[in-house]
Amino acid sequence: MGVTLERLAEIFVRAGIKKSVVDGLQADVPLTKQGVDSVDYPAILVAIKDALGVEIGDKEACELKTLVDFEKRLSK
Repeated sequence: MGVTLERLAEIFVRAGIKKSVVDGLQADVPLTKQGVDSVDYPAILVAIKDALGVEIGDKEACELKTLVDFEKRLSK
């Protein structure tokens, strides 16, 4: 199962991240340096589970820093 960066952007918006923030995200820059707060991660994980049926544990989520990290994990 592959997931595109565009699909990830949709999921982030669904998780409550402002569209203006999502639209400006750079794929290889840590999300926390781009306006996505670490407290947003639980909502992102729930949105990923709802949209893709993939559950990511808390420990693993801490290792996902960039959109590219999420894309690689969800393409496994």
